Amino acid sequence: PSSLLILYGGVAFYEYYTGEFWPHFREAIGHELPSGQQQNCKDTFVSVAEKFNLKIRERQIGTDYVGSAVHSIGIPISLWDEFLEVCEWALTIPDWSDFSDEQWDEFATKRSLGRARLKNFLVGNRNTASDFIKEMHEAREILIKDRSLTISDLKQASLLRPEYFEEVPETAEFLRPQDPESLIKDRARLVWDEDPVCIRLHLPAVPRDKLPAQWEIGTITQDAASTPDTLYLNSVAFDRSLVLQLKSGQQNERCLLQGIFPWGLFNLERKKFVNLRQQQLPINSYLIISPEPLDEISRKGFEEEDCPTNELYEFEDGTECYVTYLYPLPDRRPRLSVNHKQKNWKIDFWNRSKIEARIFAGEGNYAANFNSFEGKYIKLERLPLLCISIPLARFENTEAALRQKFQVRVEGKMASGEWEKRHEDENREFYFWNWGTGLQPRKKVNVSVKAPEIGIEFDYPIEILKIRDGMENCFQNLPGGFLPWVLLAQPRSSVTKEGMNYGDLLLAKDAITPDNPQKFSMPLLRKYAKFGLLRQNGARWIIAESRAVSEPPVEGKSNLRFCGNPSLLWGLFRYMSNKDSDLPVIEVITKRGEPPYLLMKWKEEQRDTVKRYLEKHNRVSFVSNLWEEV
Repeated sequence: PSSLLILYGGVAFYEYYTGEFWPHFREAIGHELPSGQQQNCKDTFVSVAEKFNLKIRERQIGTDYVGSAVHSIGIPISLWDEFLEVCEWALTIPDWSDFSDEQWDEFATKRSLGRARLKNFLVGNRNTASDFIKEMHEAREILIKDRSLTISDLKQASLLRPEYFEEVPETAEFLRPQDPESLIKDRARLVWDEDPVCIRLHLPAVPRDKLPAQWEIGTITQDAASTPDTLYLNSVAFDRSLVLQLKSGQQNERCLLQGIFPWGLFNLERKKFVNLRQQQLPINSYLIISPEPLDEISRKGFEEEDCPTNELYEFEDGTECYVTYLYPLPDRRPRLSVNHKQKNWKIDFWNRSKIEARIFAGEGNYAANFNSFEGKYIKLERLPLLCISIPLARFENTEAALRQKFQVRVEGKMASGEWEKRHEDENREFYFWNWGTGLQPRKKVNVSVKAPEIGIEFDYPIEILKIRDGMENCFQNLPGGFLPWVLLAQPRSSVTKEGMNYGDLLLAKDAITPDNPQKFSMPLLRKYAKFGLLRQNGARWIIAESRAVSEPPVEGKSNLRFCGNPSLLWGLFRYMSNKDSDLPVIEVITKRGEPPYLLMKWKEEQRDTVKRYLEKHNRVSFVSNLWEEV
């Protein structure tokens, strides 16, 4: 009977994602269960639950067996990612736990965003949901306060199940938003890499008092180290489950890992394999990987150009795998369906309802008018653009909430100004800081945006320079078709050197160029990467090189073709404006078969000065052809 109790709860927790319970129960026990035995299982479940003083939920139509199991074992893993949004929302509403039933029902309707399972859970399990929200908030407070704690430490002080951390990476982002990776540094996890092609196991650091020790998984062994390490598995990772052991003297620690079976879905931005039981996942870039070609892959809302299905890859050890890249298209609701060996998986992808804060150099053609000084701070002619992206209907009064919760400071002092809504899309509202009068610093200062209870806190050193005459129209054609470069050049990417993932790029586009008809294209980024101008690090895109072609003068003009970081040109134009007020207008050139690039028609006598400046100050590579493949 106790085993039945655990089995019943386990099926509810792990497998209850389609609204059907008994088919998953049948699969778990390995054979059919006649309806009479189903009722017998239900009755036994109730009697054993009562023996252990577990709550049995009753509804008008009778006993809620699955609801009772969920109440005892926890929120189903398939609902957890959606439930995290509710926890984030509750951070901003201090009195949420005092809502009346009517207010709670209204809240559940708004927060579920049409997702019936989430709404039904929140309404039907209010006490359970409330307990978990409170526990998540308490855990978050503990982990933010003590940065040395990891998930393993939290499990000893919290009732939260470890599966929430191991299978939903967004949990760590909620619990420690400033440094989520630090929460899972002591966890082993599978990782896909393309250069070289491999599936590896990230191994945590082992305390020195346990060394010497040895990691063992199947027939593969490796000495443990006091620093994080890697164990290459490749095709071994395709087993249904993997038993990782750490052998140290007479001690033997075991960890059970889920293998990639029968196929895996890897989140390129989170660098983590996801749980295929989840029917809804955040919109990110993913890849499908399997040991054999999958029978049928249906993609809606994903790039298909240059992204074939079941593309053959070979590991270094000679074994093979099959990969399909999934890059979401803008303004679409992606869906994935995989049929393989008479089993079907269906996954919907959606935008997480999350508050985000960013700093940009400016809107529209001013977005590239800045320069990064030695990667430490940015120089601008105008105060930077501070942007808050707010999910629709997150607050009853968004303006009041922003005034109360988001502080803008300069050198630690409150800045004069206010948040102002500029535009919105179908999911978000965009608010920008309208700077007050009297703030025109002529020295380096720190600008910060802080909302501690939401986990937003960042600052950037900036220096405001005097506006140079003669440059007003030079950048008027940007960003245009050069949009990817303008986005990747933004301060958050250029100063931190961390690059941007797909979500960052879309947010930047919506914020600084909302009316730009230019569609954002992942294949275009891959074209630039093929030429060595961009580099992809996991799911993040980074500017790798800036190139220029200086053509011989013709009729007193010398064409400069440029492809790279457009903010580098801003420094050049400021420098040249000291010598000559006659500056060219930057043109965006888009030719059939070539990626967009920039064209400047400098005067013949300016040519050598321009070249020397770009080589000396910005390390631009001068080449004979922009499109040299690497």
